[in-house]
Amino acid sequence: MGKRKVNKPLSKRFQDIGEYLYDRTRYALVTIHELLRRPTYLACFIIALLLFLFILNFFKDGDGNWQLICSGLPIERKFEVLWRICISIFTSLASWYGLSILLMAVLQALVIVLLIFAWRHRQKESVLDGASTGGIGAIFGFIALGCPSCGVGLLTPILTTLAGAGAMAMAETISGIFTILAFLLLFFTVIRLGYINFVTISSEKATKPKKEEKDAKGH
Repeated sequence: MGKRKVNKPLSKRFQDIGEYLYDRTRYALVTIHELLRRPTYLACFIIALLLFLFILNFFKDGDGNWQLICSGLPIERKFEVLWRICISIFTSLASWYGLSILLMAVLQALVIVLLIFAWRHRQKESVLDGASTGGIGAIFGFIALGCPSCGVGLLTPILTTLAGAGAMAMAETISGIFTILAFLLLFFTVIRLGYINFVTISSEKATKPKKEEKDAKGH
């Protein structure tokens, strides 16, 4: 007589999921700490962070800044626009919106660093999967945070046929949903790649003493 499968209580399932996420998050944080101690990856993180902060702040009011840069303004006025955007990166941190942009940029920069490490260690399947999930998260984040006006502008015509006069309110709601999805997808990507890279780093540390011992015997 075969064994009867016993279904776990719902509370136990949630507990298992919580423990799983806790362990994977802990491994990912260890990996991030290890990589950011290395000058190459730290430089990649800083460059990616500043780049994403600039892009998100550049398009946060729609395409107005892009129109100014492409217009016939004098070159010094264009540099003034770019300088104003750079200053706004720091001044906007006093608001929840600015903090959301910062958190989004940090997650995107971490995804880039983890992808680079995975690629350099020939984990191409993980890189493709992580790049795909992280890319979707970045797109959602761009629509929801980096370009709320054009994001809502793109959604409104589509929703007008479905919701009529309530299209704008629905677009605002969907923009909020995109923000949540962006954070979840980027967080999931960081956790997944962090764990995979943790296994790689642990394997490197385990095999390094053996390799050094073998090299020493060879000499």
